[in-house]
Amino acid sequence: MIETTRLMLRPLSPRDEDAFLVGISDDELRRLYGFPAELSEDTARRIFAHFSSLPTAYGLVRKADEALVGFLLDVPSELPEVMLRSLPEDGRTLAFATFPPYQRQGYMREALTVLMKDRFRANGVPYLHCGHFPGNEPSQRLLRALGFMAHGQHALGKATIIDEIRFPK
Repeated sequence: MIETTRLMLRPLSPRDEDAFLVGISDDELRRLYGFPAELSEDTARRIFAHFSSLPTAYGLVRKADEALVGFLLDVPSELPEVMLRSLPEDGRTLAFATFPPYQRQGYMREALTVLMKDRFRANGVPYLHCGHFPGNEPSQRLLRALGFMAHGQHALGKATIIDEIRFPK
């Protein structure tokens, strides 16, 4: 578990499933994060099962009331091979979402800041990658504020992903 001032980043667990399903049921969140527009409960449960099976999938839990405010995934770099050639090995990809009504309260900035410090200092990760869809301006603004820089873009099915990279300082 990793802690910030207001949050606990702890592994996603079965107790988080109901809050996760409510969180990803928001139409705007699904659009911004690339979840299917028509998301059945069964599909949402499969997404949760997949995420919670990852060893570095975190639920962002508010300390004050233990509310699940979002999630953060830390996985091996998911950049296309052509982009990986110009980067050091063993980078990581971070994927994240803050659930309504917790958006725009600084929770994700707080979580990403502490996770970046941990990955860069304690684990020696050479770079972090985050991708976002072109219309997801809140994620782009957050990443740029945290020192990420545009690295390129790639196709994901019929969608385009903007790839942002951050190196340790």
